[in-house]
Amino acid sequence: MGSQGIVTRAEPAWADAGPDDVLMLQMLPTFAVREAEDDLPLSRAAQRLVVFLALRDHPVRRAEAAHTLWGEASGEHSAASLRTTLWRVGQVHRGLVRATPEWLSLADTVAVDVRAAFGLARSLAAHGELPADSGPVAGLLATDLLPVWCDDWLFAFRERWRQLRLHALERLAERLAAQGRFVEAVDVALTAIDGEPLRESAHRSLIRVHLLEGNHGEAIRVYRALVRLLRTELGVAPSPGARALLGEIRPAQ
Repeated sequence: MGSQGIVTRAEPAWADAGPDDVLMLQMLPTFAVREAEDDLPLSRAAQRLVVFLALRDHPVRRAEAAHTLWGEASGEHSAASLRTTLWRVGQVHRGLVRATPEWLSLADTVAVDVRAAFGLARSLAAHGELPADSGPVAGLLATDLLPVWCDDWLFAFRERWRQLRLHALERLAERLAAQGRFVEAVDVALTAIDGEPLRESAHRSLIRVHLLEGNHGEAIRVYRALVRLLRTELGVAPSPGARALLGEIRPAQ
């Protein structure tokens, strides 16, 4: 992360899991499966299988999992690799993956931080209840999904999370400002900008926060910085929507 937003690291999204939740799966930003205070020692192949299943909210056919995770091998060899990996997962913990002759899924007793984080982000983007303290929430929404993993099949899930969390940060900033929580609102808006500096909508959120607080000079400064950034990096000007935010304030071009 950059240094624009001062962000408190979030508590795990599954921190309030109920007593029936036996295992805790973390993927933001690193992988871990925990039982009580202990991390389960899963191999790399087992980690990939667990993440593949965790990112889907429905059972997956064994053939699909084998093809996605071991697609470079023949069908017979990829199926054998899947069987070996499932056996090794079972040796570490029998309650992690549920397997039938045709289908695979995580067990119902596994709490997944990404699933909880998606729910939180969607709630905030859809005008859900504001948190009493936005710092931990902003910290969670600033966190990438397994950023050091290079698996191609992760791209769509990683991008879906990135887009959702940035939208949630922008919405959260504006809603905090509407409630007069301007210090938090500025910090959250800067966190969105830090997540994607060329994202105009994040800059617009910061401009709205400054305008709601009555800081027209700050709003103009952010707009001018956006003009320079977009011209330098993309060769374009801000959208009419960004210019319209300033109303009667006419910043120098």
